Amino acid sequence: MSNSNEILKKSTKGATFLILAQLFTKIITFLLNSVLVRFLSPRIFGITAFLEFILGTVLFFSREAIRLSTLRIKDNETDDDNNTNEKAADHISSHYKRQNLQTMVNFAHIPLWIGIPLSLVLTTWQYTNINAYFISLPFFQWSILIIWVSMLVELLSEPFYIVNQFLLNYNVRSRFESIAVAMSCLVNFSVIYLFQTHMVTIGSLEITDMNKEGIAILAFALAKLTHSITLLLCYYWDYLRNFKPKKLFHIRLTKITTVSASTTYKKQYYFQNDILEHFKKVYFQLCFKHLLTEGDKLIINSMCTVEEQGIYSLLSNYGSLVTRLLFAPIEESLRLFLARLLTTQNSRNLKLSMDVLVNLTKFYLYLSLLIVIFGPVNSSFLLQFLIGSKWSTTAVLDTIRVYCFYLPFLSMNGIFEAFFQSVATGDQILKHSYFMMTFSGIFLVNCWILIEKLDLSINGLIISNIINMILRIIYCIIFIKNFYSKLYTKESSFFLNFHNFGIVSVAGVSISIINWVTIGYVRNFKQLFINVTFALLLLVLILVKERTYIKGMIGKNKLTEVKEI
Repeated sequence: MSNSNEILKKSTKGATFLILAQLFTKIITFLLNSVLVRFLSPRIFGITAFLEFILGTVLFFSREAIRLSTLRIKDNETDDDNNTNEKAADHISSHYKRQNLQTMVNFAHIPLWIGIPLSLVLTTWQYTNINAYFISLPFFQWSILIIWVSMLVELLSEPFYIVNQFLLNYNVRSRFESIAVAMSCLVNFSVIYLFQTHMVTIGSLEITDMNKEGIAILAFALAKLTHSITLLLCYYWDYLRNFKPKKLFHIRLTKITTVSASTTYKKQYYFQNDILEHFKKVYFQLCFKHLLTEGDKLIINSMCTVEEQGIYSLLSNYGSLVTRLLFAPIEESLRLFLARLLTTQNSRNLKLSMDVLVNLTKFYLYLSLLIVIFGPVNSSFLLQFLIGSKWSTTAVLDTIRVYCFYLPFLSMNGIFEAFFQSVATGDQILKHSYFMMTFSGIFLVNCWILIEKLDLSINGLIISNIINMILRIIYCIIFIKNFYSKLYTKESSFFLNFHNFGIVSVAGVSISIINWVTIGYVRNFKQLFINVTFALLLLVLILVKERTYIKGMIGKNKLTEVKEI
């Protein structure tokens, strides 16, 4: 099997591992939130979403650029020739593998160096600006301290994460993250449930609404710390078992020595210069990307009430369930696959990458079509069974219908930006950063108009996000078109591969009109069953139109299995 096909095979299996891990963890968190939402008020969901935002922001700015940049480190494998015997080739390959892994571990120290000062500044700044009510809650200061410690503990596991990422060890990561999430959910649920049901008392603390809220925030912080510690212990156990005996790399910062093949000149370094330069440009670009990606949280914190923040947090958890369960693992696998495959940009690798991108885009379009047609009319009916009486007076049931229209744009942007991040040069990333600055300004203006002036509240935020995603998608489509321009012919292009989607879209619009005229918003299980039937009919049409590709993939997999046997 060629190296490119091997990378594709590993990435495909990796996407499956990540999807299963996401499914497992989201089922646990879904069940936990379904129970806790009956104990907690929208205000508590709002403050925990705010604390989650702080934690996520620190981790993102500390480690994301390093994770992307280290994917550009090339495999320094030797080519087969007549003058190199097998034993010498294995020795050289092993040497370069150790060198690559140590380079990654060295880079993996940078997130902690960034994270310590960043977490101190951001946490202190947000604490001084937070509502005085939350500061007065019991254990709130302890909760902030615990969350800060959890950030640093999680950053300690970066060397192990980056090594396994480069080696495409998806099963290791998915297994460890599933364990960590399960442990954190168990701690979160146990602390809240035992206190709420009077099974555990904390000193002379009375069970009042204020104390319950303080305990809920403490439970959230303890859960995050549990997650970080569990993840670090699992990765360290794997290191002791699989890496340390082979002496593949040192955890500490280690100087790397390279010797030129033609001379005896020795070069020593801690960080590879080209990767370091790429990191700086990626970091600059990610600042604006994060501002846009997490900008909704910044806006909602400043323009919306705490109750509205809780509603949006609930929408993000339930509304984007499909995105986080299915799309996110696929996007990550695509990013790793392309970064590894296109370190060598020959015609074979370019053609393979375009085929993968086209097929994934088709899949995203078809699933997005199903979400747009059936999501708005069914989501409110399904959601009302998952939320308690404390949420019955909110606008969440109406707002989730609007949120369904946002999901397709969110998912399509994810796959296109995953491609861009994998193949763009440093200068292209820098150029993209300037456009992101412009998009950030447009996003803020749209939010100000829609939320402040037109008083659309959360709906205004969702519409602003949709406009933002459309702009980012257009930019990436233009980049992809230019990147693959050499592969286009009159008979074949990136855009002509989607003619079947047009036919399915016409059928989908027809079904949507019939569904809306005859049923409208779903209000009972009989109407829900009719909608499921319509969805299955549309799914059958999709399978019929794409049957040639599906048969080809099944035949290709069978042929690969025969060759391996």
